[in-house]
Amino acid sequence: MNLAHPELSWSFAIILMFGTLVLFVLAALLSAGAGRLVIPWLVQRKLNDGEQRKASDYLNMLHADKRNTPTMGGAFLVPAMLVAAVVGGIALTLGGADPLRVWAAMGAAGFAVLSHAGLGLWDDYCKLTKRGKDGISGKKKLAAQTSIAAIVCTAAYLLVGDAGANLVLPFIELHIGWLMVPLGVFVMVGASNAYNLTDGLDGLAGGTGSIAFYAMGGAAVLVAIFGTSDASLAWTCAVLGVSTSGALVGFLFWNRHPARVFMGDTGSLSLGALIGFMAVLGRLELILAVAGGVFVTEAASVMLQVGYFKATKGKRILRCAPLHHHFQFGGKHESEVTRSFWKFGMGCAAFALALLPITIQPTPAPQPVPVAEQQTIQPSDEVVQR
Repeated sequence: MNLAHPELSWSFAIILMFGTLVLFVLAALLSAGAGRLVIPWLVQRKLNDGEQRKASDYLNMLHADKRNTPTMGGAFLVPAMLVAAVVGGIALTLGGADPLRVWAAMGAAGFAVLSHAGLGLWDDYCKLTKRGKDGISGKKKLAAQTSIAAIVCTAAYLLVGDAGANLVLPFIELHIGWLMVPLGVFVMVGASNAYNLTDGLDGLAGGTGSIAFYAMGGAAVLVAIFGTSDASLAWTCAVLGVSTSGALVGFLFWNRHPARVFMGDTGSLSLGALIGFMAVLGRLELILAVAGGVFVTEAASVMLQVGYFKATKGKRILRCAPLHHHFQFGGKHESEVTRSFWKFGMGCAAFALALLPITIQPTPAPQPVPVAEQQTIQPSDEVVQR
């Protein structure tokens, strides 16, 4: 397979790939270090889960020991990820990427992350200060998520351009034009809520999220090297994916069982929106659906449970939803459930990357330009010309 972009040498591509590993380590160290500073502050101000608001008494009993664990871990996770991403963006521009496109994409991603983090922070605050409440109403939260997604997906469409607004499927690309925006809104809102549903056990959202983000970053690297899409945008997606994956590994240092901090909506809503935006910007919607199989399954389990409950007037198809609680109710320890979901996430990520050879559209081989036939100038013509 040849490089899709002639201006990108193999040596530079290899340097960038090793650079993403360095960025991963930097993000992990920043996140773990920030946690050491922020978690005591959260504990001191008693920003913990407080009274249980779960619908199930049995689930309340299972999670009774988590009442004093602080939440809002996204308050240090998100800044650590953003700082690492900015460092990666600077490296990209120094390496020759188009600075206008890199920073425009970074700006849109930053807006998506910070606005969702603010929405999640307000939701967490309402839960912490209004005991027995479930935070912001579902309708208001959905309206805010949709509005934010519409703005950033429009920005992604302008960056990609109408010619690049294609739905990438195995062996084929379908041109969808401006329909990329409503599709992107659906992807972003769905990813944000699905990630939020996955955040229910120690280390679950952190571990599965790190795997999915790394897979998306790796897919973006391969698209940047071999694909026909904009290399600057693809490398930006790679930086965002690797930075977030590393930051989640650092977060796991504090969130592994027994968790010393929870991510909260501050982190889960923003990270879910980010991975959705990466899929829209990089034209990787199909890859996200596969690499994020854990999130898709969790969201599907809730929709299936609610739909079956309403259709049968009170019966349940699962012991409890989302799916991770179903296994808890079956007697499995949460650490066992988490490890099983990590393995499932790894399988989904591997399968998603295996799909890339049939989804990346390589640059067509240049056709040889026929040599123009030289016109012989007759002596009589030469005289006329003189």
